[in-house]
Amino acid sequence: MDSSLEKLDQVVDAAYRLACSLRDPALLISLHRDLWKMSHKGIEQPRNKISALRWGIFSMVYAATEGFFNEILNESSSRAIPLNPDKLRSAGEKYSVRLFTREWGVRTRVKGDPPGGGNRSRWTVFEGDELRKYLRDMKELRDLLSHGGDPYSVTNVSGALWVQNKGNSMNLMGVEGFFQACTDLAGQTILAFGGSLDHLPEWPQPTRTTISREKLPALKLLSDE
Repeated sequence: MDSSLEKLDQVVDAAYRLACSLRDPALLISLHRDLWKMSHKGIEQPRNKISALRWGIFSMVYAATEGFFNEILNESSSRAIPLNPDKLRSAGEKYSVRLFTREWGVRTRVKGDPPGGGNRSRWTVFEGDELRKYLRDMKELRDLLSHGGDPYSVTNVSGALWVQNKGNSMNLMGVEGFFQACTDLAGQTILAFGGSLDHLPEWPQPTRTTISREKLPALKLLSDE
C-alpha cells in the first residue's frame, strides 16, 4: 500500500477513536442541561456543582483532541505536542501536509452581541489569526485547570469567553462550542492528509438547546459537510 494511503488510514482511524472518546463528554453536556432544567423547575439541585461540570467536560475534550494530533503527528513519546497551530503545522510538514493554513476555521459559540445579547450565545467562525487566538485562550484555560489555577483568570484575547464579575469564564455554551471546534479541527486534518468528507466519522452530539440547534455557519473546507 502507498505510504500516503497508509498514513491517511492512520489518521482516519485516529479520528474514529476521537469520536469514541467524545461520547462521554457529549453525554455530560446533555446531563448538565438536564440538571440545570431540573433546578429551574424547582427540583433542588446544587447549582455550583452543576456549573463545575463544565470544567471537567472541557478538560476531557481538550485531552482527547490533543491525543488525536499526537497519535498521528508525534514521533516521540517523551514529549507531547501541544494544541498549538504553529507546532502542529511544523509537525505536519514532516509528512508533507499543510495543517492550519489560513483556510482552516472552526465553529464555536460566543456570547451574543448587545443589545439583547445577555447570556445568550451565537455560533460563529474563527479562522486564520482568530483561530490562533482562540486556541491560545483554550490552552491557557486547560493549563490553569490542570495546575489548580483560577480558571476565571484566563485571558480572553479571542473574545470567545463570557466576561463576568469574577473574570473570564467558559460556560456550558462555550464548552459546547469547543466540542464542535475540535471535531472541525479533526475533519480538516483528514482532508489535509488527502481524505474526503466521506472519511469523517459520525461525531457524537450533545443534546442541543434551541439556539445551538441553529444551522452551523459554513467553513471553507467543510462547506459540504
